[in-house]
Amino acid sequence: MMMNKTVKRVLAGMICAVSGMSLLTGCGSSEVSAATTGKTYKMAYVVSTRDEYLGLLEDAVKKAADEKNVAIDVFYAGTDSLKMIDCVEAAKNKGNDAVLINLNAAEEAQACIEAAGDMKVVFVNRVPSDYSVLSENAAAVASDENTSGKYQGEYLAEYFKKEGKTDVSYLLLRGTDGLVHTTLRTEGALNAMKAAGLNLTEAAVIDADYDRNTAKNEMDNILPNVSFDCIISNNDAMAIGAIMALKDAGIDPAGVPIVGIDATADGRAAIEAGEMNMTVFQSPDGQAYGSVAAALNMLEGKPLAEGTECETAQDSPYVLYYPFVPVTK
Repeated sequence: MMMNKTVKRVLAGMICAVSGMSLLTGCGSSEVSAATTGKTYKMAYVVSTRDEYLGLLEDAVKKAADEKNVAIDVFYAGTDSLKMIDCVEAAKNKGNDAVLINLNAAEEAQACIEAAGDMKVVFVNRVPSDYSVLSENAAAVASDENTSGKYQGEYLAEYFKKEGKTDVSYLLLRGTDGLVHTTLRTEGALNAMKAAGLNLTEAAVIDADYDRNTAKNEMDNILPNVSFDCIISNNDAMAIGAIMALKDAGIDPAGVPIVGIDATADGRAAIEAGEMNMTVFQSPDGQAYGSVAAALNMLEGKPLAEGTECETAQDSPYVLYYPFVPVTK
């Protein structure tokens, strides 16, 4: 597997379980108290949806906070934008020093910053649509989505080049509408294939919200009546759903190149089994550690990227990127 030492941290396990409670705002929260643990700072992590990757990210945030001697409250907002604002306000009212936020939608960033008050803000994994809302008190730690889809497209371009094929029809499994990375992953893959000289035809686009079961059900509805030369998936979970649907339809998934993003355990297993061709590793540990470290840097007046293992984005000094890595075995 093509991974450097830093990105291998995803394989580390989660070691801490915390008890749940309900707040008056209606935000579910699991709490670790700074008073009882002797932690230096208190932070909150506001979680949106909890798909397969974001579950790993939540565990990684808790682990990173523990390693950094930070008490962490986790608030569960679900897909409700108003509830997310309530959770940020609840985190502020509980006296947290900083809040880490996994956005529902990119355009909600400004409202979250306003709700945070004096807390430092770090957007985790999902960046705001408008970087101008960021400042020395509000930053973002993610991975550069301009490269994730690009790796997929470059792989497919090389695949079809070896096949001597230039006219290619694709089936796209698209993630949640309104998220910046949904758009960038899609555009990156298609633009890289076009730049390599492929003539693309859209066979079908399935909106599956990054969810395995949704992808399978939607694929079930169109197979075997749609033909395509490859499957481009915005994440591994949807790619696995497509593989399940292909098998149920009597179609060998090894007969069509399938590419995903995240390099989850199931994604890597599918590659090992020859059912998926490649994925792009997105490190939950790298993003989590970078987010907690960036928040601490803001609280202590240090350079934002110091000790984060991230690089600063070219278009904003307040956006840090942990690298994507293509994985083919």
